[in-house]
Amino acid sequence: MTELSVVIPAYNEEARLPRTLESVYSYLSRHGKSFEIVVVDDGSTDHTVDVVEAFAQAHSGVRVVSYAPNRGKGHAVRIGMLKAVGDMIIFNDADGSSPIEEIDKLEKSIAQGYDIAIGSRAKPDDQRVVEALTYRKYIGNTFNLIVQSLVLKGIYDTQCGFKMFRHHVAQDLFSVARMDGFAFDVEVLYIARLRGYTIEEIPINWTNVEGSKVNVFTDSPKMFLEVIKVAVGAWLGKYRPLVSRGGKSPTKSTK
Repeated sequence: MTELSVVIPAYNEEARLPRTLESVYSYLSRHGKSFEIVVVDDGSTDHTVDVVEAFAQAHSGVRVVSYAPNRGKGHAVRIGMLKAVGDMIIFNDADGSSPIEEIDKLEKSIAQGYDIAIGSRAKPDDQRVVEALTYRKYIGNTFNLIVQSLVLKGIYDTQCGFKMFRHHVAQDLFSVARMDGFAFDVEVLYIARLRGYTIEEIPINWTNVEGSKVNVFTDSPKMFLEVIKVAVGAWLGKYRPLVSRGGKSPTKSTK
């Protein structure tokens, strides 16, 4: 039985990934839980696959899923979440901007009964340290205001790449999500709300790491359009909750 799966989407990450893999593996090895690390190579054109395979040869429980061509972060995360086997599944960015030690906070939330625990760089907390570039903070806050206005009121940070799900919840949500771009988080969290899953947003420490694949000037408009697609899809009934055999929507506890 695997208790925890860590899914890491990667596109041309041969330079940043080794340090992240070492950090995650080292911490989880002392963590006391059985685990696996699933790296999803999103059609990389560098030596990302070679780096992971070399690491896996010396570290058990590490595997790579690879495909081509590049499809986008949302697609990579979806593939990894559906292939992961752990009782709890977390996806974590390849740059290691969210310290793996923060996983304890998310695990505690799941242990308390929540279905989904999401790391947040924006939820108010005097103890949290976020080192982000000023212009990225501004754009991120603007994007979040749009998201809250259209589909996800009450969530401060939908885009932090550090989210944990119970296994059956991940299987349910990612089997119906379809968005491949950077706004896939919005779609998944929106579907989760419709299905009645409980979500806790948890402030975490976060540090900007150079080499981000997100271009705030070209990708921000794309993300905005993707959020519009989620809002329109919701209005058209695309994300209706599952219906049980008795003809009623499933009911889950609320937090």
